Amino acid sequence: MKNKKLSAEEALLEAQKIAFAPVIFQTARLLKEFGIFKILYDNKKTGCTTEEITKERKISKYTVEILCESGLSMNALELKDNKFFLTDIGYFLLFDEMTNVNMNFNHYVNYIGLFDLDKSLLKNEPSGLHKAFNPSWKTIYPHLSELPEKAKKSWFAFDHFYSDACFKTLVDIMSNRSHKKMMDIGGNTGKWAIALTKASPKTQVTIIDHPKQIEVALENAKKAGVDDKIDGIEMDILDHSQSFKKGYDAVWMSQFLDCFGPEDIVKILKRVNKAINKEAKVYIIEPFWDKQSSNIGSFCLINTSPYFTALANGKSKMYKSTQMESYANKAGLKVVEQINHLGFGHTLTVCKKR
Repeated sequence: MKNKKLSAEEALLEAQKIAFAPVIFQTARLLKEFGIFKILYDNKKTGCTTEEITKERKISKYTVEILCESGLSMNALELKDNKFFLTDIGYFLLFDEMTNVNMNFNHYVNYIGLFDLDKSLLKNEPSGLHKAFNPSWKTIYPHLSELPEKAKKSWFAFDHFYSDACFKTLVDIMSNRSHKKMMDIGGNTGKWAIALTKASPKTQVTIIDHPKQIEVALENAKKAGVDDKIDGIEMDILDHSQSFKKGYDAVWMSQFLDCFGPEDIVKILKRVNKAINKEAKVYIIEPFWDKQSSNIGSFCLINTSPYFTALANGKSKMYKSTQMESYANKAGLKVVEQINHLGFGHTLTVCKKR
């Protein structure tokens, strides 16, 4: 990422934006939730006074002033002749799917937990998870189905938004490779296994995941009519004493390895290496922050890492492509193919036994 040169005054203003970022975040969120962005969009040519917004939305003038003045400071709104107008920034906050997925994820999943980011970093454990959700949870993953409804919905919306963007392309790529038996490690809700088996009827997929995720995945496979092509194995993937079953010609890990720290990634890949033969392929799908086509992607990925620290497990992050390749090498694998810029900046990395 490249940063442009700023004047001292510009740099100081940017510093204040960071200092007040939690305030700006919440007021921006409420400008949308209270319908203020929408009324200004509907009246984009004429704008609205605070009195008009108050009357239309049936909220107090005080509320409107607090939120609209903050909107003005973040350049989401403009003020002309005592009327507020929506800017392009406000438009994206209102309508852009990526922006809203990110905001909901940060509000409902991350916001409270990030207060303890310092403890999480120092202890290498998800202290924020303990504060926000449950003090007895060691990581978030076995408990995704137990999250409060808005947090659960926001977590899966965030996860699926980024993975689904490259879904069709990956299904096309993989269905043409004609693998017969695939192991899908961290298969989550079974969305990938279902899509692939529908596109490639000769492919059988075994999902490896926590018991509750396997239950959901198999139920989804049944609803989709592909339960004869998909099975599941319940496993605590961090129990490195457990071996993966042999006999698969492909191993699939999509947005999975970034859920672990480097030591665990290497151990998981070593177990994968022991389970495959020389002809088998290992497919790793990750959005690497150094492989993005714009600063927007890099910014979002880099700033997702603190979620992993405070809420997920205290050890993982969004990685650079060179880091993941080094972990594969340590596990006795070699990268034989790499396809970048899939969907919202995903990379498909293909490995074999070295």
